[in-house]
Amino acid sequence: MIKTRIASGEYKPGERIPSLVALIEEFGIANATGQKVMRALRADGLIHTEPGMGSFVTAPEDRDKAE
Repeated sequence: MIKTRIASGEYKPGERIPSLVALIEEFGIANATGQKVMRALRADGLIHTEPGMGSFVTAPEDRDKAE
């Protein structure tokens, strides 16, 4: 669902996405599942995390650099 929101432009490059806790509450998933989702989004280059700040949508041109 987060991937879809990024692809559709609902979450724009540079925009902070909801926190892990917010995603767990919104989708009714377990903490471990939420962590897996966040790891997968980072591995795909769709988001990057800044400690103490949150997770942000990575710009498409920067996604290519990550691969």
